[in-house]
Amino acid sequence: MRERIAIWGDNRASRFNAKAAETLSATRAITFEEIETYQGFAFDPGGAARDVTLPAEAECEDVAFWLANTADNAEIITVKNDGGDAIVTPTQSEAAFIWCDGTAWYGMVGAFA
Repeated sequence: MRERIAIWGDNRASRFNAKAAETLSATRAITFEEIETYQGFAFDPGGAARDVTLPAEAECEDVAFWLANTADNAEIITVKNDGGDAIVTPTQSEAAFIWCDGTAWYGMVGAFA
């Protein structure tokens, strides 16, 4: 069972684990182990459009995480399920919130500053 992110008492902020930012040079698969460890990913597509593939839905029930596109140019990241279907496509300076119900991945995209 996944650890739940909690709101702490005594005016303490919630915390989540973010993986160190990466520059991609090819398609990137996010592993099940990474999904279980991190709730935030930051990828620079490295000068070209890139695909990021998610683990199988059956392994990822109740998973939710953020993915930021930190490109310095108009480069798109296409986040796909393990069957190759596009879930979200954040472009430069956009982030995606992605979640899974155990049968499908879902997502939404918005800009960040």
